[in-house]
Amino acid sequence: MASKGADVLIIGSGIAGLMAAHLLADKKNVILITKSKVEVSNSSWAQGGIAAAIGPDDHWKYHFKDTLLAGQDHHVQDHVAMLVQRAPDLIKAMKELGVPFDTTSEGEFSLGMEGAHSRRRIVHAHGDQTGRAFTDTLINKLQGRVTFVEETMALELLKQNNKVIGVRTNKGKFLANATILATGGAGQLFKRTSNVREATGDGFALAYRAGAMLADMEFVQFHPTILFTKNKAMGLISEAVRGEGAVLVDNYGKKIMEDHPQKDLASRDIVSRAIHHAYLEGREVYLDCRMIRDFPTRFPGISRICEKASIDLDERMLPVAPGAHFMSGGVWTDQCGRSSVEQLYAIGEVACTGVHGANRLASNSLLEGLVFAEAVSKDLLTQESSPVFEVIETSKVVGHIQLPSKESLQERMTEWVGIERDASSLMKMKQWLQPYLSFVKKSVFQDKEHVEMANMLLVASIMTDAAFTRTESRGGHFRSDYPVANDDNWLKKYITTSLDNKANSKNVVLGAQS
Repeated sequence: MASKGADVLIIGSGIAGLMAAHLLADKKNVILITKSKVEVSNSSWAQGGIAAAIGPDDHWKYHFKDTLLAGQDHHVQDHVAMLVQRAPDLIKAMKELGVPFDTTSEGEFSLGMEGAHSRRRIVHAHGDQTGRAFTDTLINKLQGRVTFVEETMALELLKQNNKVIGVRTNKGKFLANATILATGGAGQLFKRTSNVREATGDGFALAYRAGAMLADMEFVQFHPTILFTKNKAMGLISEAVRGEGAVLVDNYGKKIMEDHPQKDLASRDIVSRAIHHAYLEGREVYLDCRMIRDFPTRFPGISRICEKASIDLDERMLPVAPGAHFMSGGVWTDQCGRSSVEQLYAIGEVACTGVHGANRLASNSLLEGLVFAEAVSKDLLTQESSPVFEVIETSKVVGHIQLPSKESLQERMTEWVGIERDASSLMKMKQWLQPYLSFVKKSVFQDKEHVEMANMLLVASIMTDAAFTRTESRGGHFRSDYPVANDDNWLKKYITTSLDNKANSKNVVLGAQS
């Protein structure tokens, strides 16, 4: 297939990619590529809502403080300040765009409460279907303004003179003056996850092979309440349910979070570990929702998940377990979303902007997607477009190797690099991955199944190495052999890795970056 050119190429169709496309479409020629349908993304599954300090008793400084507390002070604070200060205006902008936000009888935003927030500041749309409301609105606004290329797998980023100039896919080459990664996370590396099936870490792997710096890959957030029945994850139970009074209990009726000051609204890492320990002790864990009236009306999406899993909503005792939910780390970017490789940007979950620290505050993810899509768009709109030239060089297929199954990787990542890790388990994972690394660091596969598996193995290796290097416990990274939280020697230090960086097992510990 002949190459296609554009001013801006966006890979991924979650809220970050869609918002960037919307903000650029009137001034730039935009192509948006997605490996599934444009409607499929982690953003479209987001239940909880979006955080913004818009209540009468709230202020962006309170939102700022809550974000730092949840993420264990491991942030780029200037980026956090930008995030929380832009939130109210972006909520208003999305309302004007047509997002059907939930409101009170007086017409004000209906504000919910979630874990680790000090105020009611979570804005919802259609109850627990906020993400879908956002993505549907943006997709509708983009019709006829951008080129959507669906069911297309990105194989490798194309470079010329050390600049990214596009992507090679299973349907040909797409060239552009700027390429934006908006590919989402990597929840499929684990056995239980809230993520869509497509979340196989592709963007992390694409960026790494192109020479971009990745950071904070050890910080994986596990959501405490994945509906878990018949040894199978059935979907996410939003933190908003606990915000409305639901309580975690074991099969003996004991409240799981009774002894914590914030009880069931403690940060996600704390609640996830508490549930994890209950399961290790042989107990089962349920989310008791009996005190919530009109549950099907208030949480229609969750109710459908429960019905699909044959859970009796009249009893409203939902079996739950923690599952991989969000990557706080990713492609290291500046305040404009620029990666360490020229003409390559990253936004949304695939990026490490420093706003989440070691543990993302609930409902800051959709917000991050909007804020940094805006920042990238402003940066690109100041740049002149120039002709994009054909790339002559193509990747060579280098050898063949039998890759393991996704299930075998997921089992090991869950056991050895999961909610709790230690040196022994991480070393087991490193040794298991070792035979595949020389192959998966190159783009040597062509079909979707093998490309995804190679990407998963590569990202698993980067994640494992980072977790092995960080000899402390902080936020979503818990080392049972270093259980004392927040070692001052590690404060504001970031573990970074890139293809060209050979130091310290391809990981370098750096001080804070602005």
